[in-house]
Amino acid sequence: MNRKGFATIELMIALLVIGLITAGSALAVNAARSRQRDAVRLSNIRQIQAGLELHFNETSSYPPGSAIPLGDALSTGCLNTTGFAASCPTDGKTLLRVVPGTVQKGLDGISSCGTPKRDAFCYLQVQDGSTYRIQFELENALPEVGLQAGINCGSPDGLNGGQCR
Repeated sequence: MNRKGFATIELMIALLVIGLITAGSALAVNAARSRQRDAVRLSNIRQIQAGLELHFNETSSYPPGSAIPLGDALSTGCLNTTGFAASCPTDGKTLLRVVPGTVQKGLDGISSCGTPKRDAFCYLQVQDGSTYRIQFELENALPEVGLQAGINCGSPDGLNGGQCR
């Protein structure tokens, strides 16, 4: 017998292999996007920390506030020597012209603050301005730097896994 073409079983196997490759590729792309969003969040946290250190150097205190959602254009759009503000005046010393906010996509909403509550980097001045805490959320654990999936905390001492104390 001299048949040309594919048998049904061969065609089904070929389609199954193509489907598995497609599914694996989609999972890899989604994982890469999730890690990229976390990298942006960490970059934003470090940028905010640098601005907070500039504020401390200028005023010998961290900005006042409790449960402030950072990156909110209505209240914390910038940081100057008087603290967080919606916009920085041109006559004051601006330390951070744009306070970056968190990337909303992919978060579980366990780090939220403000009115109304929303996913955010939540800032808290502690000990009369001698230190601060920024609570933030990540999608993935980063064990090499001690951060976990979910809640993490930033302070003048660095970034730590777990809730702020």
